[in-house]
Amino acid sequence: MLKLRRPAKRTVLRAGAVLVAAVALPVLASPSAQAIDWDHTMHTDDADPGGRLRFEALGDIVQICDIEADGWAVEVEVYDTVHGYDVDVFSVGGNGNCVDHDVDDGHNLVEGRYYRFTVSLVHSGGLNQYHDYATWKA
Repeated sequence: MLKLRRPAKRTVLRAGAVLVAAVALPVLASPSAQAIDWDHTMHTDDADPGGRLRFEALGDIVQICDIEADGWAVEVEVYDTVHGYDVDVFSVGGNGNCVDHDVDDGHNLVEGRYYRFTVSLVHSGGLNQYHDYATWKA
């Protein structure tokens, strides 16, 4: 007659730890797709806007998106109204493409200071048109 042996307590605990790790690891490793509740949004000033600018003060996130296949890129200028200079200028082209600049990329805006945000369309020849701008508090 075959006699079954009871597993040692240490073996059971080790198997339980492996099972817990196998279940928890994929959850912990998955990127968090945290939605941003944008403080401000504006679009280029053309009849069928081709560009969008969004700003979130928490984290100093400035995002621009090319939202129309029109052959124009979208550009943003962030202007410091206190010291009188551009603190950030960047662009993106290609329908559906977006670019973010934030505090983690070295684009820290001074809390409580007002900045002028200008969004425009840029043609391949370098001509900026369809500007829209607003002054927002960081």
